[in-house]
Amino acid sequence: MSAIYPLNVHRRIERQWTARIKALSQIHSQFVVATTRTLQQVLNNDGSLIPVAKRAVDQRRLGRTRSRD
Repeated sequence: MSAIYPLNVHRRIERQWTARIKALSQIHSQFVVATTRTLQQVLNNDGSLIPVAKRAVDQRRLGRTRSRD
């Protein structure tokens, strides 16, 4: 067994780890982009999490002002 063989094995393992780390960083960046886009759509640029029709909001306000005898 020559001294070159362990060095070749080391280089091969190093290349595999480099490829895996690169793949993980790509997945991470894709995840960040997807999360950002989803949050922008959910927040709908006005800060509200759930879009509610104006009529539904008005009916809720009317229900609170009525007396409950």
